[in-house]
Amino acid sequence: MTLLMRRALVVGCAMASALNPTGRRRFVGGSIAAAVLEQASPASASSKVGLLNIDGVAGNPLLTVEMSQRPAIPKFVRQNLDQDFAVCLMRNSYNVVDALDFVAMDEFQKRFFLLRQDEWEPYQEKARKLVGRPPAQGELTDPLYFDFISFAQYKAINEFLRRPKSAFDELVSADGETVVVLRNGTSVADPLLASEHAARVGGAALDFVLERFATLPDSTRVVVRGDQSVRDLAANVNKLCVLVAVLGFCADASADIDARGNLRCTFVAPSNFWGLKSLTGTTAFSRQPLLNDFAAKIVTAYLARCGRRPAAPPATEFLPAAYSHTFALAG
Repeated sequence: MTLLMRRALVVGCAMASALNPTGRRRFVGGSIAAAVLEQASPASASSKVGLLNIDGVAGNPLLTVEMSQRPAIPKFVRQNLDQDFAVCLMRNSYNVVDALDFVAMDEFQKRFFLLRQDEWEPYQEKARKLVGRPPAQGELTDPLYFDFISFAQYKAINEFLRRPKSAFDELVSADGETVVVLRNGTSVADPLLASEHAARVGGAALDFVLERFATLPDSTRVVVRGDQSVRDLAANVNKLCVLVAVLGFCADASADIDARGNLRCTFVAPSNFWGLKSLTGTTAFSRQPLLNDFAAKIVTAYLARCGRRPAAPPATEFLPAAYSHTFALAG
């Protein structure tokens, strides 16, 4: 294992513990992480995993082309995220992959590690040039790091969503013990895995926001109710977006009804601007099936609880220092 891999292992183990400290049948401490990553090292694995070359970007023309098409890292000032909120977003994104059982989690951890290794140095170099500093590695409160790590997590998830498994062996101990995981007729069907993942992560994030601000006065507290008028619904979504901003996800946020009667939510200087724009892509072919659009997931979860679940994902528009999610309201 190279020095770079060992350094990343320290961060990866700490992050794995933060993402799933009590997950079912998962052992993500240092010993099993080391076992997983030893399998990923050049000495014990082929030089390629999936489409990426673990020897780095220089040996992988596909990755080089992909990176050349990425958006620039934003220069605008972003807030630090609330630590617990950032962990909530990353942890639940990981835990829902675990719960849906479409990939062995040791395989996912290995792929996530290798992907971070491929992506880290180029991202860090660009950050130094454009922002004037590198991301604070391992600090989820740093928007520059959160933008990177949430992108990498969702890029890894998408790789497995494109080839989900219904039966596999999963490593459960550093000694090599495995269990057989089977999906059956009651499991989520392959075509619905991405939307189910988004719904569960959005629901957990919404719960976090509502619980954190449960004691606010009526004038600022978000009300979840199914008999709201469109005007009241938009007012509550606006409150929800503001609370997401209070948690440091963005500098400011708002929601209103546009001229077509759609709900438009705008997030200024968001912490996932680069990652979301990268995953969204510029064409239908380059768009990933699952995005790290956490704000959209939260609003979608709120609308669903109010009996207005959108029939389709929101349309996302990127502005110079913000983005907006526009929802076609149902019901």
